[in-house]
Amino acid sequence: MNFTIDRNALLKPLSHIYSVVERRNTVPILSNVLIETNSSKVSFTATDMDMDIVEETNCIVSSQGKATLVAHTLHDIVRKLPDGSEIKIELNDLNVEVSAGKSKFILPTLPVDDYPVMTNVEKGHEFNVQSIDLANLIDNTKFAISSEETRYYLNGIFLHIPESNKEKLRVVATDGHRLAQAEIPIPEGAQDMPGIILPKKAVGEIRKLTDGTDGKIKIIISNSKAQFIFPNSVLTTKLIDGSFPDYQRVIPKENLNKLVVSNTQFSRAIDRVSTVSMEKSRAVKLSLSNNLLSLNVNSHDLGDASEDLEIDYNYDNLNIGFNSKYLLDIASQIQGKEIEILLSDSASPALITDPDQDGVIFVLMPMRV
Repeated sequence: MNFTIDRNALLKPLSHIYSVVERRNTVPILSNVLIETNSSKVSFTATDMDMDIVEETNCIVSSQGKATLVAHTLHDIVRKLPDGSEIKIELNDLNVEVSAGKSKFILPTLPVDDYPVMTNVEKGHEFNVQSIDLANLIDNTKFAISSEETRYYLNGIFLHIPESNKEKLRVVATDGHRLAQAEIPIPEGAQDMPGIILPKKAVGEIRKLTDGTDGKIKIIISNSKAQFIFPNSVLTTKLIDGSFPDYQRVIPKENLNKLVVSNTQFSRAIDRVSTVSMEKSRAVKLSLSNNLLSLNVNSHDLGDASEDLEIDYNYDNLNIGFNSKYLLDIASQIQGKEIEILLSDSASPALITDPDQDGVIFVLMPMRV
């Protein structure tokens, strides 16, 4: 194996590859990236046994072959080389020589035959989604994915066709404190797909791959795996084997107290007053009266903060508390100028919507303040 490649052309696939590889691995080969050349391209493969990614790019191939290298080491070398460098990578017996200008690195390899390969996705449901639509679905929901290992079935996003609306492809994530939902018109071919739970790590890698990708992404779903086919990359992931809870039960149906406020002003005000909140609670109190919102934070150790905002609100006076970080996470996904918050009482969850995004809703549980 001997090929030459521009530094930037090499760094892009490596930046996707190395984040799949676990730094601390009990199986040494899983710390490596598999590099393989054909007549005019080089492909890079990484896996953690639950997910793998294969990405290829153009290069000048002097001789074809394959080798494995420690992914993080190779990425760090390429990242630190000067922009515009021409990098030569050559396999010599049991080592690979990486050289650029006056820099040279001799890196050890592990046997190619030891490199594990995830089995292909068995034939399943196939459909195409626009890259921008997939990115928006992920952005609107991934922040609500749970990290609690005991409820493993919440450690991902639920991709499904809702019973209540067969014309939509919907994504939902929840950690029990907040819920995020987004949807798009159902793509051709997805009508009979099963509901699947995509793991959090795979969701993050898929989102990275959508950046810089225009047009359609092909998705193949089987009973245990999902595959996302990009123009130069293929990501295959195992699915979370579990049942996502009936999330529709927690979406409020009778929240009649509606406040409308500038999202920018709302976000900045919350960010300011939460400066004095305790890290663990992050609680902010919202006091609503006629066209006025008062934000209050009280901290025994750090002091108090308050700020008033003019809003559109003509309902009963209401006091309710929320986790300020969770509010800011939701506000950051609002694309319109205004955010709409529908409330019932101080003990019931809030329903938050974006007037500029159909099908995007957020549910946030209140806190005691």
